[in-house]
Amino acid sequence: MKKISKKNPIIAGALSLFLGPIGYAYLGFNFFVAGVSITLIIGLVLALLNLPYPAFFNYLQLLIWAYFGYKFCHIGNQFAESENLSESDVKEYKSMSFSFYLMTHVMMSIVQFYAVILAIFYIFIFFSEGKIFLGILTIFFGIGIAQWFLNSIFTLVSLGIMKLFKIDKKYL
Repeated sequence: MKKISKKNPIIAGALSLFLGPIGYAYLGFNFFVAGVSITLIIGLVLALLNLPYPAFFNYLQLLIWAYFGYKFCHIGNQFAESENLSESDVKEYKSMSFSFYLMTHVMMSIVQFYAVILAIFYIFIFFSEGKIFLGILTIFFGIGIAQWFLNSIFTLVSLGIMKLFKIDKKYL
């Protein structure tokens, strides 16, 4: 019978903090492929939308990758410690479907974080250029609008991923 091996959550978090989704290779090939794919999808969609992508955001999003690397390691360890784990449970855990399902959560978190960072970035630009009124409007409305807009788009992307990998109600 295949097994799920226990891993160290601190190592998983640290690798993800320094390497982003590449650090997910520690968790397994399926997590690595799903993480890198999600990164490419986020970049592609933001490029198609022609939204600015401040360079420093690449470093800030590593915090999200690290958090989820740590969290996913705990999930894997719970599976590994389970005494009632069947062969099909192990196969399901190691499947691309399960990995992509988990990565949609990472994607939505990164997108929400991006919306906030983008709004704060513009608030800073508006205030530094003396456009106080635009800065205040962005504080009160920009963050919410940015989150709504990006969440709407990436929710559709997430649904597409779930359809592609035939992720149904079993994970929800």
